Amino acid sequence: MSGSFGVVRICWLSSILVALAGGACAETPLPLAPNVDLSRVYGGWHIVATMPNSFERGMVAPYDVYAPGANDEVREDFYVQRGSFAAARRHFTVRDFIAPGTGNAHWRVQVIWPLKLPFLMLYLDPGGRYILWGEDSRKLGWIYSRQADVPEADYRDLMQRFAALGYDTTKFRKVVQHPSQIGAPGYWSDGIKP
Repeated sequence: MSGSFGVVRICWLSSILVALAGGACAETPLPLAPNVDLSRVYGGWHIVATMPNSFERGMVAPYDVYAPGANDEVREDFYVQRGSFAAARRHFTVRDFIAPGTGNAHWRVQVIWPLKLPFLMLYLDPGGRYILWGEDSRKLGWIYSRQADVPEADYRDLMQRFAALGYDTTKFRKVVQHPSQIGAPGYWSDGIKP
């Protein structure tokens, strides 16, 4: 881990636990993306949409990089600015584990030892451009994209995929990637200063 976890990851942990306790057992388990080729997952991803939550509030241009880690783990390097584009870019290193027999789609993220929280890959598009992540309670979900800007038609298609999985897509918001998006309709700008 580089430095301390910081507020982002500690809040993430508590919010995930609350979400999981609130309904994971009551929901039908989500179907996972089939036969994921990890070579198509490695590299950089922009987090372009999320369901607003306390741990991601104020995020600006969050970016994740996945790479092979030690002992069959995945190394995750997470970069984010919080509150403004003038804020310092912070870096966190996280260990991700993939459950055997899940086609590389059921991940566990270790933000703090010894807890490993579920992070389910629901869809990896054939072109390797987008990933849908979620968890069984359907209270958290993310769109990852190789590019910071997603064409509106692609975004609608990805939202339809979430809807087909039982997600309330009205709860998703686009993540601010550029200063011009702060306060724009459909973008989550809470806690971000122009």
